[in-house]
Amino acid sequence: MSGALLCLLAFLTCFGSGVANWRIGLCVLMGWGYFFGILKANFVQSLGHFIFDAATVGFYACLIVRQPSQFEKMKWATIYPWVVALIVWPLFMAVVPLQHYLVQLVGLRGNVFWIPMLLVGSMLDATGRLFLAYAFAMLNCVAFGFSLAEYFLGVELFVPDNEVTQIVHLSSDIAGGHKRIPSTFTNAHSYAGTMVATVPWILGGILDKAKIKLPSFFGTPFLIAGLIAAVLGVFIAGPRSPVLILGMLVVFYVFRGGLNLGFLALVALVGGVVAYYVAQDERMQRFTELQDIEVIQWRLGISVNMNFFEVMANYPMGNGMGAGGTSLPYFIQGYLANEVILENEYARIMLEQGLPGLFIMLSFIFWFVTRKVNKSREAQSTKKLLWFHAIITFMFGVIGIGMMTSVPTSAMFLMAIGYATACLETTHLNPNLSLANQNYRRNVTMPAYQRGMAKV
Repeated sequence: MSGALLCLLAFLTCFGSGVANWRIGLCVLMGWGYFFGILKANFVQSLGHFIFDAATVGFYACLIVRQPSQFEKMKWATIYPWVVALIVWPLFMAVVPLQHYLVQLVGLRGNVFWIPMLLVGSMLDATGRLFLAYAFAMLNCVAFGFSLAEYFLGVELFVPDNEVTQIVHLSSDIAGGHKRIPSTFTNAHSYAGTMVATVPWILGGILDKAKIKLPSFFGTPFLIAGLIAAVLGVFIAGPRSPVLILGMLVVFYVFRGGLNLGFLALVALVGGVVAYYVAQDERMQRFTELQDIEVIQWRLGISVNMNFFEVMANYPMGNGMGAGGTSLPYFIQGYLANEVILENEYARIMLEQGLPGLFIMLSFIFWFVTRKVNKSREAQSTKKLLWFHAIITFMFGVIGIGMMTSVPTSAMFLMAIGYATACLETTHLNPNLSLANQNYRRNVTMPAYQRGMAKV
């Protein structure tokens, strides 16, 4: 099967399932994101680089066909202006001829393409949230199965050495000279980062599920299995920062009021299983390098350095869309002019969008961090964890790139922001009711401060 056929299949499956039920279409989209890396590695043809892009277009197309309801539009009211701002400026920069048009076009992928996922996240209701929790649990188990196979049989059997997999085969810094484990993803960091990003959804599905009267397809044990697979995947992959982020998530939830018997029991179960297996194998202990202060200083020095300000002075209006190395395929990299690469997400944004684009992004981050998140009773744990995970992701953007370009983590990240900041909840509402009835029920059932947010 060629890359072109895979793109067509990705488009059709996301579009078809999304027309039937957009929540299922979203889960199918995440599935394509999980397998994008291994498919791209084995189908090196040029269009193989855009499998997830085709799936995303199919999902967007299904949303256009079905048209969001008035109530769903009300939910995204507060974040919609930011979506417009984050899209319009990069589109303007894309027509400024600073780079080859192919570089500019691909550069839009990491600056614009997944921004609409903010709106998708704001549309999610309790049903969609549980759909995602079960989908992530299932996909995590499958991905962990691939990681075990690569762990024992070798990465080369699943990820051939070619132009698009060099980062995988150069990452041989695990104990004993072993390679980091990418599972079905583009690289090990994408694998571990995605696993961490699923933890708030799955953990929230377990802790918040009792408050939502919905049918359970697989049950809580299935979600716990997906959670264990995610946490083990973080350690088996090899990167260090995802382990730190995972620990920060758990600590945050404990000190934010999540300390209850059920949570402690779950932490004890998952932590015990993971600790047992990690302690048995040195290959899963690369995160212990975080104890070395010199290693941390060296890593920070690569990303946060004075070159940032030098580049800012040289390119105040950017070096062109895609100039910051926005996941350019190998067959387009030759068109890149004045290549400047800094391992800093905010430096990448500045290189591609200039100081105005960086200002818009920083303003959006400030708005998100200072905004009062609507932590409804139905999704309290999920929204708390998603909100904090997003803040951590913004913080770690200063020591690496990929915040807006990783597949499928970037789409998940933006969707989580949209869900965490949605101004309304729909658990107690019937989407088929008239807007007048919805307004009446919301005024009766929602607290005063939430009614005020709904009017923003």
